[in-house]
Amino acid sequence: MKKKLFNTILGGSLLLLITINIFFVLNYFFHFAMARMLPIEQYGILVTLYSIIYILAVFTESIQLVITKYTTGKNEGEIKNLVKKSSAKSFKISLLLFFVYLIISIPLSIVLKIEYPLVALTGVIIFSSFLLPITRGALQGQKRFGTLGFNMISEALIKLSSAIFLVLIGWMVYGAVIATLLGTYFSLLISFVSLKDIFKTKEIKSKNIGIYAYSAPVFVAIIAVIVFYSIDVIIAKIFFSAEIAGYYAVASMISKVIFFGTQPISKAIFPISSESKDGERRKKIFKYALLFLGGLIIAGLLVVYLFPGLLIKIFSGRDIPQITNILILPAIATSLISLANLNILYKLSQGKVRGCFYLPIFIIIEVILMSIFSSNLTSFSLAFVLSSIIFLIGSIILHK
Repeated sequence: MKKKLFNTILGGSLLLLITINIFFVLNYFFHFAMARMLPIEQYGILVTLYSIIYILAVFTESIQLVITKYTTGKNEGEIKNLVKKSSAKSFKISLLLFFVYLIISIPLSIVLKIEYPLVALTGVIIFSSFLLPITRGALQGQKRFGTLGFNMISEALIKLSSAIFLVLIGWMVYGAVIATLLGTYFSLLISFVSLKDIFKTKEIKSKNIGIYAYSAPVFVAIIAVIVFYSIDVIIAKIFFSAEIAGYYAVASMISKVIFFGTQPISKAIFPISSESKDGERRKKIFKYALLFLGGLIIAGLLVVYLFPGLLIKIFSGRDIPQITNILILPAIATSLISLANLNILYKLSQGKVRGCFYLPIFIIIEVILMSIFSSNLTSFSLAFVLSSIIFLIGSIILHK
């Protein structure tokens, strides 16, 4: 029984780990290319815009988790009904939010010192942030991990190739943002194709008891995690010069490899834990996932500690002594966030959502600490580590 459980978790995690990490590698090729092709100030702008994209992706992550939970164990007719209803509602909400975003972008562009049309263009990602997680959540809930991974890889390939071409012809940061949108909407199209067998079945009304009560705390929990690991670049853009903010953006993107590289483990255990009704089995699922995650984090931190200069050179194509000695700090912070994310997703898979509404408090703590200690990159990065320690401890206490 134990061996079967281990193989189930390992199998799902391993398949997602391979396919989704290919997706993340391609995304990092995108950043490798952009860090080399764009001046450091413009790359800093791009990473700041990507932080906004990550924050907008809270809708993606939270919707995908909810759809995953409510399609796990369902028949195809019910899944078809849930996907159709969710898509219709999501489009209406995304349209409203897009107009709100266009208004918010006016003061945001001034604070971030980025031209308004570029900030506004970034907001087009809102539509796919609401629609794509519905189809991907259905794939994840049905444990079609290979198809889910292929969908993500396709998105990354389109984005990478389009970005290189558009930047080469002189579109610069606009080209990188447009390429991101092209990749996302292409993957949305093929995700519907991947579910064609479900759309061909007879539709059965899906009874999703408690879906709205469950969705609200999930949304709050996911926004807490995403904003927490994304906002450091935005704060750096506000407090530092364009050049220094660009340097920190490089350090931040390298450190986020740890979070994105280990995320498939958390994603894989969610439907497995959701489906299980056995408390002891769930604990074992979490234990194995924690072991996998911990091993990868230790390996990642060792590489960052031993070869910081090499990693910076490989990633950005230039030597940046300003961040060589501090690179390990955002890497440690990101590792702590990865552990907090695993704990939060595990609790959400069991329907334990009580403490979720308090998680945004830790974002406020992070903003305060990083704003106070913004005199240089070292103190700024140490504040990020301290914030992450508080976030991890807080996520454990709240969910107990």
